[in-house]
Amino acid sequence: MTKLLPAHWCSSVDELRDRVMHTFDRWLPEEWRRESRVDLRDWPHRFIASGGPVIDLEETDDDIVVTAELPGLDKSDFNVEVEGQRLILRGERKSTHEEKGRLYHYSECACGSFYRSVALPCEVDPGQSKAKYRKGVLSVTLPKTPEAKARCTRVKID
Repeated sequence: MTKLLPAHWCSSVDELRDRVMHTFDRWLPEEWRRESRVDLRDWPHRFIASGGPVIDLEETDDDIVVTAELPGLDKSDFNVEVEGQRLILRGERKSTHEEKGRLYHYSECACGSFYRSVALPCEVDPGQSKAKYRKGVLSVTLPKTPEAKARCTRVKID
């Protein structure tokens, strides 16, 4: 793959992106150029997050707690399910942005469904699960089954 471009052409992904954006700016009429661009330096994180919400999983002695970032969504826009030893988050994002100028009309739509399956580290009791959604953050508490609690043995470290 590295032999496709000359080695001296670009030394980093950021430089390549800047060269491509500069090329597009030269082709577009001056009135259409956007001076305020989104900084794309964090594109890997945005790309991964666009496939599903960013999550944190925490295990306590009694529970599994999964926290998911779902900014801008209403609780009717997504579902939370437990299937076997998996927590499943699925829903749909709907976002539009429109901007009109004298010589341009800019419209962007970021819509689409997402699906995130999280493997749980032990058996949980789905009937006793609880979820809270506040200010774009979903917190799901999944109580461990008595069998899962019994299997966990702490090892003392000397």
